[in-house]
Amino acid sequence: MKRGSSRQRTRATLIAGIMAIPLAIFLGEAAIGHEGATGIIAARMTVMAEMAKSMKAIGESLDGRREFNAGAALAAARALHQNCHIASEQFPTGTSDHHSRASPAVWENRDGFDAEMTRFDAAVKSLIVAAETGDAESMRAPFREVGRSCSSCHERFRLSER
Repeated sequence: MKRGSSRQRTRATLIAGIMAIPLAIFLGEAAIGHEGATGIIAARMTVMAEMAKSMKAIGESLDGRREFNAGAALAAARALHQNCHIASEQFPTGTSDHHSRASPAVWENRDGFDAEMTRFDAAVKSLIVAAETGDAESMRAPFREVGRSCSSCHERFRLSER
């Protein structure tokens, strides 16, 4: 396993730690928010939680909280991509209720939401390409881009915590 300098590892750990905070909040909220949700709303909440688990697994392997396993990282990136496509289809008109944190902006600005999902898909594809190299270092920048894409969409199209 190729290791960077102490400074690089410290920086990577700091970045992953910062990214882990919203992820941990999301995972906790997802578990609470699922209670009582049904149909497509429950399904998309589950898919979002699965994407968060993939991000957590990759992030922990990149920041050293778990040993880097190239095969597991690639599998998590591929699962993230598969769930990205599922999620993009789970926001038909009229699928918001008190269980969902999807903002009305999803439907009021559908072009903007679809553009966010397209950017997310492209970022995840780049992550897969990097993961296919089997090199953790080459995954760091694409992983950060996926995280930025998640954050951007959540800022624009997810309601704040109730």
